[in-house]
Amino acid sequence: MTDPSPAGRSRPTLRAALVFPESGQKASSGVPLTGAGAQQPNLPTASSFSGETFDFVLFPEGYILASDQTRLASLRKLSSDLNTTLLVGAIDKSVDDPGRAWQVLLRFDSDGSHSRAYTKHSTAKAVAFERPDWELESALPTFDLGGIAAGATICHDHYLGLLSRSLAQRGARLWVNPSAYNVTDIKWSSVLRLRAVENRFYSLCTLHSDVNKRRTHPFGFSPDGAELSARPAGSKILKPLSECCEAGKIYVVDLDMSKGDEPLDWSKLPPATKPKRPRKGQPKKPIRVALKGGQPSVPEASDWNSTDSGVRIEFAHGPVYVGLVPEERILDSSSCFQVLDHASKTNCAPVIWNHWGRLPADSSRLATLMQGRAVECCAPIVLSDKHGIHELVELSNKLKIPVRRVVESSGEVIVDVQNAWGMRSAFRMVTKYLPPAKRGVALEHYRTLC
Repeated sequence: MTDPSPAGRSRPTLRAALVFPESGQKASSGVPLTGAGAQQPNLPTASSFSGETFDFVLFPEGYILASDQTRLASLRKLSSDLNTTLLVGAIDKSVDDPGRAWQVLLRFDSDGSHSRAYTKHSTAKAVAFERPDWELESALPTFDLGGIAAGATICHDHYLGLLSRSLAQRGARLWVNPSAYNVTDIKWSSVLRLRAVENRFYSLCTLHSDVNKRRTHPFGFSPDGAELSARPAGSKILKPLSECCEAGKIYVVDLDMSKGDEPLDWSKLPPATKPKRPRKGQPKKPIRVALKGGQPSVPEASDWNSTDSGVRIEFAHGPVYVGLVPEERILDSSSCFQVLDHASKTNCAPVIWNHWGRLPADSSRLATLMQGRAVECCAPIVLSDKHGIHELVELSNKLKIPVRRVVESSGEVIVDVQNAWGMRSAFRMVTKYLPPAKRGVALEHYRTLC
């Protein structure tokens, strides 16, 4: 580890510890679990970190109850013993309404203080977006970690791309997104990698490992899309984080902060590991798309000028909006949000078409990012350049699993908009528990980030 560089320059390396606790309990609406037989994870002691030093330690979502004074005191002591910052997920039950609870991220500093660093915006009984006094700087702050500007969200918030985009625009070079329990690997890895690349920062996520479920692991990606490697505290053996599956361990990750200063090299993005798959059976809600004179076209909309931003087409199965997102703007979550927003306002199923003059790399490398975008937007993504359509990524089922489709030799592509739910699904996780009167307010708050 090194001391901070002169003012205006970054530290070359930041060291993080990811706490990966074991849980034998099934998940419920209470995080952490409460009730008969429920056990909160054991708090690590300073000896658990094998005498190593860290710039910060990240714990999962819902690791403690914010009202548990005994565990709060233990965490303050741990922060002091390690002489570092702890970021700990907590559940904060409402005093006025015990049935509602906030998911928050608490910050413990070595001077014995602790504070709330962030309040979750989605999939909780109470969410930050519902507050009438919601303001960007207080609801989505950046903060210092080891001399580096950082920001945080929690769990499903990572689907809300405008949150992390705003953090990056305000200087964040590191983003943490602690989660609760075992997650679907392809969804979490696709979205977390996309966030790292599009915002040119590091992304980190840790969670609890429920031994009753399929195996999970912490996640981490660098600004160039590469998966991070880690080692257990006290060990020198590095493994990709996707192989760090031993629950109860504390995993150490070193972050080379210079990577965020480098321009993106599309050719070095990792290729998609999911092979292209032919469609089984007939598409339920098909639309045909093709190139015409090297430009995007929809045969059913012969008057569409693809230099426009998009086109609305009426089909027997309902209206569809095809929104054009040119070239590298596919890395701008606001451009993709605008397609969803327009489709929602016109009551259409959305399709996002990313068109290039010439692809900057093999299409499988771009497909790696498109998988994350399809999950985030709940919309099919078409990738083309003037030479042809190269990729189609769709959601294959209600679980939002992305799938790459085989592009037919004819050059036309059949897009199935059966699972193109767009804003209706992408933002439902925010409004699920909100009173109807507050749902529009929440969306307006989010829309301001665009």
